[in-house]
Amino acid sequence: MIVKALGKEWEVNDCTYKQRRELHALNAKVWWDGQDVDAYYVLLDKVSNIAGLGEDDFKDMSMTEIDQVLQAIFIDYLSLSKKAAGE
Repeated sequence: MIVKALGKEWEVNDCTYKQRRELHALNAKVWWDGQDVDAYYVLLDKVSNIAGLGEDDFKDMSMTEIDQVLQAIFIDYLSLSKKAAGE
């Protein structure tokens, strides 16, 4: 699947139902009792793993830019974007 982030199209692996449920559960841990930053990075690492992206894909990018790409992929995986929601 293609995800657009930071002015680029990223070719990433599709996400299965089981993987989407796992990401949803990890996301709940981030926000369950306030904001858990450690849980957020566990979530982003899982997104990177599912997407099939690694160090070579993020060469010459800052950590903030990498996080932005992974967040965009996460949003697409869980259909959280306005476009995916039909807006």
